[in-house]
Amino acid sequence: MAEQWRPSLDGPPRSFELDGEVYELVGSWSVLLDVLTLVDWQLELLYALVDPEDLDVLDDRLDDDDDPLELDDVDRVAEQLVEAATGRRWWVAQKLYGHVAAAWSELEGRWALRGLDLVAMLDRPAYLCNVVHAYLAEGAGDGERRIFEAKLDRPPGGVDVVETPPVSDEEAAAAFMAAVAATKGGRVSTAVA
Repeated sequence: MAEQWRPSLDGPPRSFELDGEVYELVGSWSVLLDVLTLVDWQLELLYALVDPEDLDVLDDRLDDDDDPLELDDVDRVAEQLVEAATGRRWWVAQKLYGHVAAAWSELEGRWALRGLDLVAMLDRPAYLCNVVHAYLAEGAGDGERRIFEAKLDRPPGGVDVVETPPVSDEEAAAAFMAAVAATKGGRVSTAVA
């Protein structure tokens, strides 16, 4: 995975590329609080983030028996987007967001006393995950910290980590270039001369 600080500075992705097509993300990343705690969250996330016209294209492709695009491919896109937005494996982000959802009132109050705005953090997924992680690990001794990190990093049952690699540097670069192209109204090649 790219440098862990990069998602905090760059912010969450604004587009992604699938089979040579760029799909714009126009929804608010605050939707992670709602969907990331669901069992089958991947498609719900894309429905909430993807531009409606692009979403129609994805739906048509999934419905087309002659198109090789499968729901598993779309799930992987959503997982990569969460990893790019949070700087963590998707299941780690899922656990951190689950804690926020379960303890919202307490966290909002505690962090408001520290000058942090929990609502504002929702559009900055990496920042939110960093704060929640630090909060949960605060005051833990070395042994407790190792146990906490091991539980946090453990993927959910049924996830084959080998088949679900983290976002590669190439994928991150392609996503960045797609976002740059989207903001400039053109496409940017990621090929190296």
